[in-house]
This record gives sequence, C-alpha cells and structure tokens, in this order.
Amino acid sequence: MQHIRSFLHRAHELWMAKRHYLAALAVFFNGILIFKTVYGLPIDLLSVFNVSNFSEENLALLTNAPWFMLGVLLVLNSLGLMFKARTAWTMSITLLLITFVFTLHFFPNLHQSIWLCSGTLIFLWLLKNDFQQSSATAGGIFAAISFLLLVIYATYGTLYFGDGFQPKIDNLLTAFYFSMVTMTTVGYGDILPVSDPARMFTISVIIAGITVFATSVTTIFGPLIRGGINRLVKGNNRHMNRENHYIVCGTSMMAMNTISQLSQRGLPVTIITTRGEDDFAQINLSLEGKFDIISGDSSDSGVLKKAGVEHCRALLALTDSDADNAFIVLSAKDISHDVKTVLIVNDSKNITKLKKVQPDIVLSLQLFGSEVLARMLNGEQINNDMLISMLFSGNEDLFSATTATK
Repeated sequence: MQHIRSFLHRAHELWMAKRHYLAALAVFFNGILIFKTVYGLPIDLLSVFNVSNFSEENLALLTNAPWFMLGVLLVLNSLGLMFKARTAWTMSITLLLITFVFTLHFFPNLHQSIWLCSGTLIFLWLLKNDFQQSSATAGGIFAAISFLLLVIYATYGTLYFGDGFQPKIDNLLTAFYFSMVTMTTVGYGDILPVSDPARMFTISVIIAGITVFATSVTTIFGPLIRGGINRLVKGNNRHMNRENHYIVCGTSMMAMNTISQLSQRGLPVTIITTRGEDDFAQINLSLEGKFDIISGDSSDSGVLKKAGVEHCRALLALTDSDADNAFIVLSAKDISHDVKTVLIVNDSKNITKLKKVQPDIVLSLQLFGSEVLARMLNGEQINNDMLISMLFSGNEDLFSATTATK
C-alpha cells in the first residue's frame, strides 16, 4: 500500500510539473493543422523566400495569408507556453477562438481540427493558474521573435502581392519600406493597395502589427512597471524568518479564518496559494494584515521547502480539494517524517481514505456538526473533552507541542 501511495504521489507531482508541456504541444498541433489546411497540396514552403520567382508564382496561393499567419503565431505561442508565460496563454486563447470560429464557418467538414481546437481551449482554460510567469527577459525574447516573424511575413507578403499596389512593388527594399510604414500605422500614402487581395493583406499586417507591438510593450515593461509601483506602495517585500511557524496551504474559507485566528494570537504564519502574486494584495486585504505568502503548488516539494516545512510547528492542508490535501500531507511527510500535519476533510465520505496518508490530525466539520446536532436532539450531555474528541481524529502531540512553545 505504501508503494502505491508513493507511486500516486510521484505521478501527481509529475503531472503538476509537466502538464503545461501537453498544453504547448496541443497548441503546436493546432498550428500544424492550419498549415495542412492552407497548404494541403504538396507545396515547397521554402520557395516563398525565393524572391526572383514571385512574378511567376500563382498569386492566389497566399490569399489565405492571414490564415497562414494564424498558424505561425500558434506555433510561436506554443514555445511561450513551455515557459509558462502568461502572455503566451492569453494570446493562445485568443488565437484558438479565432481558429475555432474560422474553421467552423469555412471548413465545417474538418472535424478533427474543430475537436482538437475546442479540446485545447478547454484544457488551456483549466490550466490557467499554471501560466503565471511574466518577466522582462522572457518578454523581450518573445517580442523579438514575434517582431521578426511579422517583418518576414509583411515584407515577403508585400512582394507577393506587388502587382496589387500603386505603384507596383517589385524589389525587397521597397517591400520592407512599405511593411514598416504599415506595421507602425504611419501611412505616408506614397504606396497604395489597389487590388482586393492587396488590401486584405494590408489589413492583416496592420492588425498583426498593432497586436505584436501592444503585446510586446505590455510583456516587457508590464512587470517592471508593476514591480516599481508595488515597491513604492508596499515597500520592499521581506519574508519572515520561516522557522517555528505554521504553514497554511490554501485560501479557502476555512484556511482564511484559521490564518486570521493564528495571527490574532501572535503566531507566525506562511501561506501557500495557487493564486498569482497579483492577488497577494487582495489576500492581505481580506486578512487585514501583511502576511508571508508564497505562490505555487502546495504539494510540490520545492514549494514546501521554500515555505520552511522542515522547521515549521505544523503544516495545515486546508484547501477545498480532499485529493490536494492528501498529496500535500504526503509531500510534507516525504520531506520530513517529523513534521506535524493537519488535514481537513471536505467530503466526509473520503475520511477513511484520507486517514491512510497518516496526518497527525484529521478535521471533519461535516461529521462534527452532524454528531453534535444528533446528541443535542437526543438530549445527551456534551462537555469540552467530548467536543475535542469528536472534532479531531488523531493524537494530541500537536497541542502539547504548541503549548510548550508558548
């Protein structure tokens, strides 16, 4: 049984650590399917970069240029998802919605693409809390790649539709000049798109340019500006000495009330939550104080070590998920067998299973409430010792340890 629990625990840790790669892979395959849809015939895509042959090519080939660009951006965003970039997650959701609507309207017979797109959207939405990374370095790399792809797309697309402009564009330098003027929305008016394909292409360049520039500025300077404002408003965020303290996992109603009560008694508390750093101010506001908060998965060994699980008085698994609470206790016991653990049971049907992870205290408010109510209705006497016995399941070492440290 111990081997099974250990296997399940490590499988859960692996799933939590690597599932964002599956999301990135799903987005990547959506982009590949777009290429397959647009270029279903055996076409050498590298020939697009052979400028000397543009005048001889079939100009209808890139009438789906915006659709092709959508595939390129999806493939690009899949790289960002591998680094848990929040910007890549946001853009992927937007692009997949566009892909879903476009495919459903123009290619309703592509059932495989529709199901993959809708499934990827649901999967990404369920994993939205996993993509919280936002840094100037990653944002700069992402912005540079996006800008480079946009320049290539705009320049060679302009060459491709060169006959649709007035005057005609037949060389790389002029195409690059028109691309930069259009991407930056300057629009001097010296070169005008006169054919419908050229106009549609120009519109796609304008929209893509605005999107890339706006996203890049937000991605690069957003974390810097937000960090500066937070330092001005809140001051430097100093972590407390994480020793002889309590670790509360989760921000459920039970967790928040427990944190508040511990704080009122002057006991040090470290909070572990899956919510992002942007929500720390809201958590502190709800608790009416400034607390030591860590953003991450409470069942992750690295997060627990960062919270000081090896030196804490006790770890309290108080999330809304019984499965998460069980894995939190298993992770803590795996790091230190001596750590005291408290586990709350949200569904009384799971209490027998949760006891198998051997927490020091199992707390089931459902069973406690029903037991007290039944005894009161039956006219039975209830004293303090009986209440404690009914409320808690496990040994009393935690209480004696807490009393001894006061």
